[in-house]
Amino acid sequence: MAACVGIIAEYNPFHNGHLHQLARAKELSDCAHAIVAMSGSFTQRGEPACADKFTRARWALENGADLVVELPTLFSMAGAERFARGGVALLGASGIAEALSFGAEDADIGTLRALASLTALEGGALKQRLAAHLAAGKSFPAARAAALADAHGGEEIRSALLSPNNILAFEYIKAIDMLYPGMRPVPVRRQGAAHDADAPAGGFASASSLRAALGRSDAEFLGAFAPKNVSEDCARLLASGDIPCTADALSDAFLYALRRLPSRELAKLPDVAEGLENAIYREARAQTRYEGVLAAIKSKRYTLARLRRILSCALLGITKEKLRANPAPRYIRVLGARKDSLGLLSRLAGSASLPIVTCKADYDGLGDEARAMLDLDLFAAEVLAMAAPKPRAAEYEFARPLTIV
Repeated sequence: MAACVGIIAEYNPFHNGHLHQLARAKELSDCAHAIVAMSGSFTQRGEPACADKFTRARWALENGADLVVELPTLFSMAGAERFARGGVALLGASGIAEALSFGAEDADIGTLRALASLTALEGGALKQRLAAHLAAGKSFPAARAAALADAHGGEEIRSALLSPNNILAFEYIKAIDMLYPGMRPVPVRRQGAAHDADAPAGGFASASSLRAALGRSDAEFLGAFAPKNVSEDCARLLASGDIPCTADALSDAFLYALRRLPSRELAKLPDVAEGLENAIYREARAQTRYEGVLAAIKSKRYTLARLRRILSCALLGITKEKLRANPAPRYIRVLGARKDSLGLLSRLAGSASLPIVTCKADYDGLGDEARAMLDLDLFAAEVLAMAAPKPRAAEYEFARPLTIV
């Protein structure tokens, strides 16, 4: 029976770096197949995905993935620890992912394990150092890196902890050790442009630079740094006004969602603390655009990604209590598969420890809590349809056949 490696991804959009990672993941793990847990309609940076999940799943399947399942919104739009834990829990529950591959600036597994061990030991003294760095005006990621560097030795630690892919990498390792210690971590060294870099490097461009290219309809840039089928598909979707979906297109919806909540309800949103609800309440009324609210509440203490997630949680109705009540995914929603890998679906059905959802009948068979989690994914997709340059009608997802390429 052919082995299967798991990957947690967003493919927002799919580009040549993802193509490289998929190929290297199979090679380094010695697995013939790859199952991808992919963010659905909203991403970890707290914004709508540039394209719908079925389009992005098809891009992945056409370029090396064998099976794509959806990472539920309660985990896809979260900080690194919850994002990683949700993805690992989902792939582990599949029963077919024997390894997990991920990109990292430092691809040495020993280094990443050491970082994971350091961040798992956040005792009282470390919390005091963290509080001191936060009080000095550092963002949480910078304060945490500085506190760990203070405690464990130097600039090398601090630098490694501030590398975005390293942060996810050691969170993946922590989640594996906690949930599925038999799963093998398989790091792949990130190639070319750094995370969120504006300029390409080494033949690769970042997803953020490709989203910017989508925003300016730059087909030449897309053709240079995304697989041919993806760039051609993007050109077609740009012409039809279906992409890119953006938070700015939802500006009025964001303002409505924020203005309908009193401060006491804003305080119940994930990541809201230390009176931030009062600033959000004030600026949601003082500003007339989504970006204006973000700019007005931005500070060194809160990263833009964290603030975007807060505003998107208000839009989608996600609260701290909802996160506490759902520590792990409750189902495996299959988005698509390769025709020559359909045997993986049979293996999934026989091995998974969570219900498999491919159609309306599967949805109807879920328990109340699982159905509520999936209802949020369905709602997020309906909101995403409003975020396109040419807003679309809300789709009834279960009328769509499973994506097979």
